[in-house]
Amino acid sequence: MAPEDDAIAEAAWFLSLGQRPIFTFTVGDDPNQLVSSTLQWVGSSTEPKSWLHTCIFLGGSTDTLENLLSDNLRLCEARSLQRLSADLDGQTKRLVALLSNYTQVTASDLEKAVKSIAAITATWPTGMHSTRLSLEGFAQLGEGLNLFSAEDAEDEATEEPVFKLSRKVVPLELTGGGASFEGVLMRLTKADDGHLLFSTEHRNYPFIFRLHSNKIRESIIDLWFDVDKSNITQALRFEALIKAIKGSRAVSLISPSGELAVLTLG
Repeated sequence: MAPEDDAIAEAAWFLSLGQRPIFTFTVGDDPNQLVSSTLQWVGSSTEPKSWLHTCIFLGGSTDTLENLLSDNLRLCEARSLQRLSADLDGQTKRLVALLSNYTQVTASDLEKAVKSIAAITATWPTGMHSTRLSLEGFAQLGEGLNLFSAEDAEDEATEEPVFKLSRKVVPLELTGGGASFEGVLMRLTKADDGHLLFSTEHRNYPFIFRLHSNKIRESIIDLWFDVDKSNITQALRFEALIKAIKGSRAVSLISPSGELAVLTLG
């Protein structure tokens, strides 16, 4: 049982009984019931109650469960139980790598790594530092840019859209290297002399994304993370996105009407 409420798991692994469990497991053959019990531990809008939760599914379709998967929620089918230990090792190494900005411990010593991560996550975000990453690249702007044009303005000489500072907010999806981040609410916060600045509107979220672009399409994308407003799930999500973008050296911002920008990073 979770120390702070009545969430129950079939099994939980602790470093000590007075602390939050490190690994928890729910087991079942009814996907809807398994989803319900799993959300008690890793609900998307709440702080997770364990470091890594594993659903062990005994049969049937896994489609419902797969929609929930995240960096701290894994799915193990009954036929894969013999690989569970190795899977836990692999996922632990991944989590340690994603949180490497917040601890000096590496995955070479898993026992030490787990103890270190358990300690910092228990007091999160005390003592943690925010991230400000700015990446330069070449941007190709697409049809999605038109959503930010002034509704009543058009350059008669060139018949091109005119862009003005606006409070209009457009929902975007940010993707890179197979990772995606939906619900990026951006507005055009600067438009002068060919320079455009798009910035997120998530005032209460830790995620801050900004895109700077000018006439010759040299661009900068800001990927910032305000750790003081965050929880562990959000930190893992941000670090996984950064890792994917750095690996692919490309970022796309996609609007409801098409791509706003595709950046090839330098």
